[in-house]
Amino acid sequence: MEESQNRIGAFLIGDDLGLTKRWGVLAASLFTIIFTFYLFDYYQTVYALIPGRVIVYGAAGVLVLLSAWQAYQNRSLVASLLLCIAPVTALFIHIIGEGQTVDPGVGETLLLGTGWGLVFGVPLGFLGFILGYAGQRYIGSEIPT
Repeated sequence: MEESQNRIGAFLIGDDLGLTKRWGVLAASLFTIIFTFYLFDYYQTVYALIPGRVIVYGAAGVLVLLSAWQAYQNRSLVASLLLCIAPVTALFIHIIGEGQTVDPGVGETLLLGTGWGLVFGVPLGFLGFILGYAGQRYIGSEIPT
């Protein structure tokens, strides 16, 4: 029984706890960068140059690839999910706060932003984890020992 718990823990946390912590710090940094980027309206300049769809699909692709790279290195489901949930949540907190016709409460904005961040971030993180984990298993089986 203890062995199966260790496998589940390794599956969730990853092979190296220190590496998982570093990926968590990167996820928190992405949250801060995206939130600051939108808070100070830097996004308007970018949206003036590049169509919105390209930015959204490109950012989603980058997040999936980042999540896949993490899963390939460390096999942590939690870190893969955090890498996608954190920046998407920061984006939705700003979108919900800005899109209201009346002043929303801080709690409502954070709750809705987190909820929508989970709705869109979890599938991206899970897709990245599956791609990275499968790539690590496939490439690992091709290397002769």
